[in-house]
Amino acid sequence: MLTELVCDWLTAQILLSLMYTLKTRHMRLLAVFIILFSASSNLWAQQKPLFNVNIENSEGSKEVFEEVKSTILQNYYYDGITEDDLYRAAINGMLKHISPPETPSLAKLWTDEEYEKILNSLKGVSVSLGFQSTFNSTEGSLKVTGITEGSDAIKHLQINDRVVRINDKSLKGLSSSEVNGMLNGEEGVKVKLKVVRDIEVFDVELVRKKLKNKNLIVTDIADNKALIEIKKISLGVSDELKGVLQGLIQEGRTSIIIDLRNNGGGVLNEGVNIAKLFLRTNEIALRTQARSGGVINYVPDVEGFLNFKIAVLINENTASSAEIIARALQEHKRAITVGKKTYGKGVIETTFTLSNNYRLKIISNAMYSPSGKSWQSKGVFPDYFIDQTPENLKSVRQMEIDHRMRSDLHLSTAVKLLGN
Repeated sequence: MLTELVCDWLTAQILLSLMYTLKTRHMRLLAVFIILFSASSNLWAQQKPLFNVNIENSEGSKEVFEEVKSTILQNYYYDGITEDDLYRAAINGMLKHISPPETPSLAKLWTDEEYEKILNSLKGVSVSLGFQSTFNSTEGSLKVTGITEGSDAIKHLQINDRVVRINDKSLKGLSSSEVNGMLNGEEGVKVKLKVVRDIEVFDVELVRKKLKNKNLIVTDIADNKALIEIKKISLGVSDELKGVLQGLIQEGRTSIIIDLRNNGGGVLNEGVNIAKLFLRTNEIALRTQARSGGVINYVPDVEGFLNFKIAVLINENTASSAEIIARALQEHKRAITVGKKTYGKGVIETTFTLSNNYRLKIISNAMYSPSGKSWQSKGVFPDYFIDQTPENLKSVRQMEIDHRMRSDLHLSTAVKLLGN
């Protein structure tokens, strides 16, 4: 470290001396840039680990491991434990050790089947009945607000239908989480719904299937504003959002509220691309640093949508690629942030395929904000702190928009802050 600092100091002295001998202004500016770049590179190179992964007195651990393993196999009171069991337990221990303390299961080993479920999630695919709804607890009914393409619901349901019973059980007196528990479940299972449409009452049976999730929901609200809820940063969501923004401009909308609450992230590049949609071509959306020490800056190729007034809603479950969006728009003063401090996941994982086709996911890069700050474990702090629990959010999100505007503190605050 001392040698590196001396070399950096000598390099700076030589460049400074050279700068004063240069004859033109442009050449002097170039020398200044080189000095700043050198200092910047050294700063990044000296970044400390985001959390401690070192262990004291670890020398000779390989021999100790073999001896411990042998002792357990020979002397443990239960003789059903196998060598493979101990190897797998050791793997789990390694993965836990290299994960952040607040997310001990971040590093993962997946079977082929488990990895398939993860891929489906990133693609925005899940098991559902194929319709979206809002819950009116007073009436004890679900109002159908959307229907997923490719689902059985397209044949049987219409927007504004009301579901009053699920599997012959009334919804009166139930909470929204209890209702969701009745709707969700295993693939291939039939669910019976009692539906009210105008004066008609009838029963339908829907089958839970793998369907493409609706991860982007747009709702018109008063005074030329639109609410854009991004449920998960899944593949293709940035392109979908770009189309939505173009449509809002044509409609004359001038303000948008981007809801990232309870959004645990998803696909890194999609989060970066969403941030880029609102930035200028010279503005950094994200910085990343790998083990090699090289820093990558993500900047837009084209000018973003700069005319919208923007508020971003965040809470303690906003994480990872969703935090990229909130932090970039906040630092570039493109949006005000409202809600609670975010989760604080500022690392990138890479998945490796092993010889037995298992997948190993470990941290490969650290993420930094446009100004070079990490939010790992710290989270992104909102400009306007408003306390509201995730449980309350789940409840108000199922309300119709008029009721929700009165009950959703984050949303109503953002509307007021954006003004007319």
